[in-house]
Amino acid sequence: MDNDKYLLSSVYNTLEVVDLLSKGEEMSLAEISKELNMGKASIFRMLYTLEKKGFVYKTSDAKYKLGIKFAHYGSIVLERQNKYSTAKPFLQKLRDKHNETTHLAILDEDYNIIFMDKESSNSTIQMTSKIGAKLPAYCTGTGKVLLASILDEELEKKIREFKFEKKTECTITDSNELIEELRKTRAQGYGEDVEECEIGLVCYAAPIKDINGKTVAAISISGPTARMKQNKESLICSIKEISEELSKTMGYSI
Repeated sequence: MDNDKYLLSSVYNTLEVVDLLSKGEEMSLAEISKELNMGKASIFRMLYTLEKKGFVYKTSDAKYKLGIKFAHYGSIVLERQNKYSTAKPFLQKLRDKHNETTHLAILDEDYNIIFMDKESSNSTIQMTSKIGAKLPAYCTGTGKVLLASILDEELEKKIREFKFEKKTECTITDSNELIEELRKTRAQGYGEDVEECEIGLVCYAAPIKDINGKTVAAISISGPTARMKQNKESLICSIKEISEELSKTMGYSI
């Protein structure tokens, strides 16, 4: 195991068990313990917990194999990948038109955005993002678009309980100010992050809607502040056009 201060050893070891079970046939407690060079007592507790959650199945002859729950999660991952792979050419088209970095993001249950895809520009200054990474929704253009799409009394109440992190001097950390910003975002049809996440970077974003008119993702374009502000009108026009085109491919019609 790497000497990583952020690594939780119990979780790491449990995932080692999962990895081992994914590579072979059914294995007994003793076989798993020997293969991983871990104590039987620790392995038993891991397997017991995994079994309780449905991730591991114990056979009648006391051997273990992966549970059907992994198939469920696998199908979800594949479905999402297929669903959002549609966006790739649109991200590329937007990137190529302006030579600025483009992203596709979704909202998770904790009100963070998750980057599902990215097309990088040739600019030396660009957003330090990675596919699969998370950021608080309140300080990103895509996040504001996604929050604005579900803004209601219940969400406003939750926003007032947010623990805001001031990432830059421009980050909105007042709940009432954020709520007003989300109302503005919904009304104008796009969101913006003006150095709220990273100093020197600006982002414009627009919603992606499905066949039911529900906002399921957001597409964005980001780049250096001076260039983004100078080209704001054309960038916003492009992001709106691309978001409408992508939404249509997902079945949405105005």
